[in-house]
Amino acid sequence: MNPRHRRLLIPGLLVALLVVVLVSSVARRADGAEAGPDVVSRMSDTRITESSGLAISVKHDDLAYTINDSGNAPIVFAIKISTGAVVGTTTITENTPIDTEAIAIDGDGVLWVADTGDNQERRTDVALYALPEPGTGDHSVAATRYPLTYPGGPADVETLLINPRTGAKGVVTKGLFAGELLALPSKLVADRPNLAKDTGHEMPAVVTDGVMSANGRYALLRTYSNVHLYDAKTWKSIRSAETPPQPQGESIAIEPNQKSFLIGSEGADSALIRIPLTLPKTADDEPTTKPSPTKTAAEKPADDAGNGFAGSIWLWAIGGVALLAAIASATTNRT
Repeated sequence: MNPRHRRLLIPGLLVALLVVVLVSSVARRADGAEAGPDVVSRMSDTRITESSGLAISVKHDDLAYTINDSGNAPIVFAIKISTGAVVGTTTITENTPIDTEAIAIDGDGVLWVADTGDNQERRTDVALYALPEPGTGDHSVAATRYPLTYPGGPADVETLLINPRTGAKGVVTKGLFAGELLALPSKLVADRPNLAKDTGHEMPAVVTDGVMSANGRYALLRTYSNVHLYDAKTWKSIRSAETPPQPQGESIAIEPNQKSFLIGSEGADSALIRIPLTLPKTADDEPTTKPSPTKTAAEKPADDAGNGFAGSIWLWAIGGVALLAAIASATTNRT
């Protein structure tokens, strides 16, 4: 090879790498995913010190709900997501909860509060509380109480899962080495305990919260340090990823666009962190024409999960540079 041409080759490779990276960045933004975790806001209201659940409104934009852990007043706080400011409170009256650990909103706009915390695993009075989604402003409500009981006796539960499409409900036990998925009756009653059923599905250890996708097809389960994506039909793990460090990660909620989720933590001035999310395609998402046979996202290994669940396309950059380098090497060897 002409020495002058060889001197120009390395800068050319660097330019090629830059182009690939820029294209990758544009493609990622075009898909609607963030580049990485992002602190959206902080819940700096002094009344919120042990945020232990998070649910995003189905009726109002930029609104979420949270509630403190045990030892606090039974108040649901309405939070403006973009600022973290409290814009409403709802006090649960009469049969008030004791150790609230999770909240969720069903497809009908009913807010469910899980009074299921039981670190000592000895409570016989755990229950779910149901109330209409309150929105902004200050309210008091006598929520409907649905008592629960578990097949294996008392258990610590910090996760309530509600399928937005079907209304099906389940809870996940917070086991030290593994958790269990328990299914709740399809129709809950208020006058006697509702017996949960063992599904036989083992869940990760120390699950602190969970949420289902809008189509009810997937579930995210979080622990203090990780987030796990599950297929809600088979309850098989699809992938997992580490979460950004938090003092005590206790909450998770998928945002309405289904392309990101929020995580929260106990502690004063706790942050709401947005993390990109890529859900596998489902039959409902596919075009009517039959696609060519390719691997689906659910069939791919979980190696890309460390990038905040967003599918990484840096492999294209690496592959492109490797190809150019190989061409350059072969050309040099021929001179």
